[in-house]
Amino acid sequence: MRLVNFTFDSSVEIGIAGRPRFLDLHNIYGWQSVTYLPGKRQIKMTWTGPSKDQIWPDLSPDLALALNSLPPVVTLEFRGVSRFAASPHDPEMPYDEDTCLQAVTFTPPEHAADVKNECQVFRTDCEHITFMFRSGFALKIWAEEVELKYGKDA
Repeated sequence: MRLVNFTFDSSVEIGIAGRPRFLDLHNIYGWQSVTYLPGKRQIKMTWTGPSKDQIWPDLSPDLALALNSLPPVVTLEFRGVSRFAASPHDPEMPYDEDTCLQAVTFTPPEHAADVKNECQVFRTDCEHITFMFRSGFALKIWAEEVELKYGKDA
């Protein structure tokens, strides 16, 4: 899978040219949806940031300003999707943990059936991506490429 315009700088942080660790999908953004468009072979995963009234009042003004300057919506658009799979939510976990990304991992083909396998960061284009959430829910996606969209493009 080719990463078009971004990198994963950690297991939960997205970087773009000139801005490493730009978007934190664990601490700042909450996962909102997945949309599958079979006719286009696309999947869109969307995260939203905190609204201005959710910015914590005890933050320093500089940190609050930095949070307010982030894009409110972030979408990863997967193209050339060949398949995807989900593992179930842990029934012992609250459902609001479905929005909290725990880790993103790239997995080689020989581990396609292993949802909980945490491999190192991106290594080759033949790997698929796994999104693991704090609730135990996980989503694996096999696609040709993925592009980051944010701001008005999201």
